[in-house]
Amino acid sequence: MEEMKKRFEEASKVLRQTVDISFAEYSKDKSTKNEIVKLWQETINDFLQYAVKMSEKHQAKELYKSIARTLIFGK
Repeated sequence: MEEMKKRFEEASKVLRQTVDISFAEYSKDKSTKNEIVKLWQETINDFLQYAVKMSEKHQAKELYKSIARTLIFGK
C-alpha cells in the first residue's frame, strides 16, 4: 500500500502541475482552449481504457466500477 500511496502523491503532483500549465497556456492565448481540452480528454480516455483492460485482465470489474464512480461523482 505504501508504494501505491507514494505513486498517487506523485501522480497528484504531476496533475496539479499540468493544470497550472493548462491555465497558464490559456491565459497567454485563449484560442488554445479546444486544444487544451482535447489533450485532457485524450489523457483521461487513455487512462480509462487502460483501467478497463486491466480490470478485465485481473477479473476485477467491481474495482474498476468503484474507481470510475469515484472519478465521475467524487465518491
